[in-house]
Amino acid sequence: MAHIYVVDDDEQLLRMVGLMLERGGHMATLVNNPIEALEAMTDEPPDMTIIDVMMPGMSGHDLCRSLRTHENTKNLPVMILTARAQEEDRQTAMQGGADDYLSKPVTSQELLSRVDRLLSKRRSANALSVQPNILAVYGLTGGVGRTTFAINLAAQLRATTKGEICLVDFTTSGGQAAMHFKPQTQKSWANILNAKPLNWQAVYSQMTLHESGLNILAAPQDPMSPSFPSSTQAERLLGLLREHMMFIVVDLPAVLNDAARAALRMANMAYHVIAPNQISVQTALRLEKALRSTNIGLHEMSYVLNQGVSEPQISRTSVERQISTRLNYHITFDPNQQQAVIQGVPVCLTAAQSTIALTMQKVAAGLWENQPIANG
Repeated sequence: MAHIYVVDDDEQLLRMVGLMLERGGHMATLVNNPIEALEAMTDEPPDMTIIDVMMPGMSGHDLCRSLRTHENTKNLPVMILTARAQEEDRQTAMQGGADDYLSKPVTSQELLSRVDRLLSKRRSANALSVQPNILAVYGLTGGVGRTTFAINLAAQLRATTKGEICLVDFTTSGGQAAMHFKPQTQKSWANILNAKPLNWQAVYSQMTLHESGLNILAAPQDPMSPSFPSSTQAERLLGLLREHMMFIVVDLPAVLNDAARAALRMANMAYHVIAPNQISVQTALRLEKALRSTNIGLHEMSYVLNQGVSEPQISRTSVERQISTRLNYHITFDPNQQQAVIQGVPVCLTAAQSTIALTMQKVAAGLWENQPIANG
């Protein structure tokens, strides 16, 4: 439960928003005078505040700017909730120090989702023991379940940490990560490749918030040249995400392009996903050799054996013998995966005792505790 100040001179809307927040498990303090709200919040800061724009005596933008000048409230999460819905209004709010902007009318579900997002972002910033991490998921062979691993890892990290998690799909041949979620999105990183400057507001505008609280930065739906994004663009994009997210899970394309190299260089942890068949294992060995030859030094790397079929071509023991190392994780065949794709909801969010979900819980717990956990 969070303590939230709602500031609006419209008594009816004030009560309505307060009721939505209380039904969502929060405690709401309703104030119709922005000057009085400023005095109260700077004296005893709440967990966040929701502010209208058009109010007598002091506008919502002025109230937000004033909050940012006080030591007690300079980092207070601020949401602007207003009937003004033009892009220039949103920009004015963000430039004035607001963290989020929402237009009236608003549904209870949308309001609570955005409130939880801001609160989790604040918790993430306060979680000093957990440093932002870029987690790269890669593998050059198609059909190994690389994207399945990435989307479930991201969703489970969100469920485990309640923090700001972003799933990034760097595939250029028609991204598939977003297809595992409903509704799908037209937003993608391709829309901001040439943004000057490429800043957080540009990135934020192309992120889609899933109902689970997971942020998704999707790939373009139409195939693009594998040269996109460039290494510079990828580094800038991931750098901005690192400043605002607790964990960034990057689903890399099945090609060692500039974006993949950049992500692997920046990654705190890389997961090499392979399938229990001879082609996948041999391709994995060649890929590791290529990474060594290009001096891409991974900070930490885990092998993931993802068995997407009921009858594997080769055994786990055979895979470990050929790659000359122990597999960190082994995901056995999970019949829930096919239904999850049809429903548009990751397995870890619908079948907590499934093979995929149990593995993801171990991976997420290890990352959250900042220590490696092996899946025997």
